[in-house]
Parts: sequence; C-alpha cells; structure tokens
Amino acid sequence: MCIDQNYLVFCLPDSNRPEYAIVKNKYALRHIEVQIDRGDPRVLNLLVKEKNTISEQSIYLDDINKANTLKKQLEEHKKNSKNTEFILLVSYFDELLNKFNLDYNI
Repeated sequence: MCIDQNYLVFCLPDSNRPEYAIVKNKYALRHIEVQIDRGDPRVLNLLVKEKNTISEQSIYLDDINKANTLKKQLEEHKKNSKNTEFILLVSYFDELLNKFNLDYNI
C-alpha cells in the first residue's frame, strides 16, 4: 500500500521483475472513509465511494497502535489532498480571469 498523487494504491511485487509492482486497486483519497473495526481494533476498514457504488477493503494489522497511526495518516493525507485540489481549482480560475482581463483590456 502506498499513497501517490492523492491516490491510495494497493500493489503486489512482480515475481518476474522485482523492481516492478502490479497495481491491484487504486482509489482517490477524497473517496475514502477510514474506520477502525469495533470488534477488532487492529483492523482498518476502508469504505470507497466511487461511481454510485460503495466497496469495502479491510487492512489487517498486528498492533492497535499501528492501526491508529495508519488511520490518522490516511485522514491527514485525505485532508491535504482536498486542500491541494481546492488550491489547484482556485489557481485555475485565477488564470482564466487573468487571461480574460488581458484579452479585453487591449
């Protein structure tokens, strides 16, 4: 599991080429809800909401502290990815407005 460009990526190492990995699942961080399983606090449940469907992934860890730490990290990355996407959207509109003003001030 890794986080790359605001996506949570699940991958397995390629047995034929050790320098490569095979991507099994790729989810946008903004579509993920992270919950700790109440029955077993070592298990993280990821609810993924994409295209009118909800799928669930479970991550089994060997320690409660690791589960809490991973949950906090995923939530922080999710918050940061939303902020980054908002900043990019605002800068896009700023560029459009600047271009519009330059085109009509001539």
